[in-house]
Amino acid sequence: MSVTESKAKTPAKTSKKAVKPAEAAALKAALEAAQIEMVPLSALVKSPLNVRIIPYPVESVREMADSILAVGLIQNLVVHSLPDGLSGVAAGGRRLAALQLLLSEQRIDAGYLVVVKRVSDDLAVVASMVENNQRAAMHPAEQISGFRTLSEQGKTPAQIGDQLGYSSRHVQRMLKLANLAPELLALLAENKLDVEQCQALSLENDPVRQVEIYERVKAQHSYAPAHMLKRAITDTEIGVNHSRFVFIGREMYESAGGVVREDLFSAQEGDGTADGVLVGRLVQEKLESAALAIELQEGWSWSLAREGAVRNYGDDREHYLLLPEPEAQYTTDEQQRLDELYATQEATETFEDEAAIQVLIDEIENAASIRAWTPEQKAVCGVVVSLYDGELCVQRGVQKKPQNEVKDGQKENDSSGSLHVVSSKPDVTEGISAPLLKKMSSERTLAVQAALIQQPEKAVALMVWRLCSCVFDYCNTTRHPFVMRLEVHHSGLTSEAPTGKSGQAWLSLMQEKARLEALLPEGWKKDFTSFFTLDGQTLMSLMVFCTACSVDGVQTRTMGHTTQSDLDGVETALGFHLRDWWQPTAENFLGLLSKNQIVAALKEAGLSGAASDTGNMKKGDAASHAEQWLSGTRWVPAWMRSPDAQPDIAEGEATDSDDNTAHAA
Repeated sequence: MSVTESKAKTPAKTSKKAVKPAEAAALKAALEAAQIEMVPLSALVKSPLNVRIIPYPVESVREMADSILAVGLIQNLVVHSLPDGLSGVAAGGRRLAALQLLLSEQRIDAGYLVVVKRVSDDLAVVASMVENNQRAAMHPAEQISGFRTLSEQGKTPAQIGDQLGYSSRHVQRMLKLANLAPELLALLAENKLDVEQCQALSLENDPVRQVEIYERVKAQHSYAPAHMLKRAITDTEIGVNHSRFVFIGREMYESAGGVVREDLFSAQEGDGTADGVLVGRLVQEKLESAALAIELQEGWSWSLAREGAVRNYGDDREHYLLLPEPEAQYTTDEQQRLDELYATQEATETFEDEAAIQVLIDEIENAASIRAWTPEQKAVCGVVVSLYDGELCVQRGVQKKPQNEVKDGQKENDSSGSLHVVSSKPDVTEGISAPLLKKMSSERTLAVQAALIQQPEKAVALMVWRLCSCVFDYCNTTRHPFVMRLEVHHSGLTSEAPTGKSGQAWLSLMQEKARLEALLPEGWKKDFTSFFTLDGQTLMSLMVFCTACSVDGVQTRTMGHTTQSDLDGVETALGFHLRDWWQPTAENFLGLLSKNQIVAALKEAGLSGAASDTGNMKKGDAASHAEQWLSGTRWVPAWMRSPDAQPDIAEGEATDSDDNTAHAA
């Protein structure tokens, strides 16, 4: 069903309750106590407190007008005083519409006296809502308007619910919808949006973005189903019940500036979503802190925090060796305590007691196992900490394999225990979170695209190569980043790249796009022969630009494995250097790293002195400190450059050695 055909739906459970007798009696008493007044029709207007926002059916207004003309106005209107001397009709809107219809037909005059009762502003809202509920189930848009008015008068959701016969949770939900953009509320009132769609859109707090998301999803799907709207808002978020969020905890998340997007419309209390990128960074930081603590407390030679545990297969097998866990070494007291616990556990009659005893047993066994690792083993091995099913996974006795080159296909393990392995390149993205990897590879892709349009001959040559590889060699397996279908991913790239649409590469691309777009012949979208009128130079420029825009070098991580960058070969062919297009700052890169990674970056750039200075700094200060030092270098992270590219740190080394005092000042 299209959006324009969909009907406004009330929530599955509106929690409508009977009006409390005391409240009904109070309202009745107030109306009975009000004095009858005769007010000219010209002094009556629809009250801004009248919750009815859906137009009355024309037929019903016509019938009411005929009735008034025949027998007069039988029932009085309920009004309240307005600042301009007029009287606002809070209850009796259809009767007012009928009177105004008769006035427009000149069947009565503006001085026609109407019977009214006057009440306070508070009672005007209540009277309007009660009357509309009595006539028929209130439209959701009218509930939103009425609840908002009462809320603005200082009433809590519980008070509003008690007064009008709704549950406080239902009132909370409808008040949440009151924050929707006015355009969306208008669509709800016109039955062009339903409540489910509004509930999904209310997950976004920014009214401008609410409208943008609705229009984008509607344009993509010809209608805007609620689940697609919700996905568009929360596609970069994770649920607060996700194991990664539970691991860091809400307090740590909010202390880091995170905001939980509450979902009041979920069937489960306290449901909501959180920023997945921030959660990922905090998980990594917590893992790093735990790994470093274990390294220092137990005396391991190194420590590593990573997303997944080290495995005995795949890339891990090429880089690490998991030593067998030594047999636990118990002291006399520990062995005696274990015997007592086992005996008690055998005699226990409840699962709860058995589980409690097992916790004590595990603590003793774990301590004995840790103590069994020898100083010799700790001197050459490390500890790896990862997250598994929301819990810390600690692997001790992890040995890094030496990357010594041997003959192809040769790998052996002799009796002395020395290792000879085929040389393989270590994963340079080790320790880099998947969200950060995607962000920075998007940044790198935009830069390569911008660099490519500056070398038109090479761009066209690469395009022709790609076309030939499809025509002459259909099973070509050479790695390349050209997507000649042709797909352009600028929206995704700019949303992921930290510099977004303000980066030098993006601005350069858009400047060239604007120039070329002005050269396209009129009507070209529907007439491909119009391109026959273009000169060779223009065609060449268009080929270059489109080829550049086809580059897609975004990296991801699947099952703990990072995809190889397809940009490496192109960068080498172009003589590309990322620092010509991007500068590492605290805002666009360094602030996304952990403090340990900031220190490592400075050391990699040859700035060991600057790295040492970060010791007592907070992470934000360390990021700004690193930005200042790295600005004088051509440093690029190893995982953001081609393996053939050599890090240019000469300038940084000179700065570190010669100007350390000046920077410190």
